[in-house]
Amino acid sequence: MNESQDKFVIQLMIGKQVFPISIRRDQEEVFRKAAKQINEKLARYQTAYPNQGYENYMSVALLDFAVNVLQLEQLNATEPYRQAIATLTAEVEEALKGLPQGSDTPETGQLPDANGRA
Repeated sequence: MNESQDKFVIQLMIGKQVFPISIRRDQEEVFRKAAKQINEKLARYQTAYPNQGYENYMSVALLDFAVNVLQLEQLNATEPYRQAIATLTAEVEEALKGLPQGSDTPETGQLPDANGRA
């Protein structure tokens, strides 16, 4: 089945407006949940801050969602961990170079400690 056959149009009410959106069938639940979250957030702002104007509610809701996305991206940032793993891997490889070839342990029969001593 090609991509164009797998798409269809859904009608999403966001705030006071209906949007026809063409999506893949497997995305429908996500889009509907997103629209529901947007509408719930707009309703909370309208209740908490009456008479502020619909555009203001939309702007603050958009800002709120953007901040949440950026915070989640920071939580999922894995680069510091990758760097730490690379450093530790290099240190382990360097330590293993000091072991005699063809043997898993030094002549003492003991594995080296953290300082490289057997």
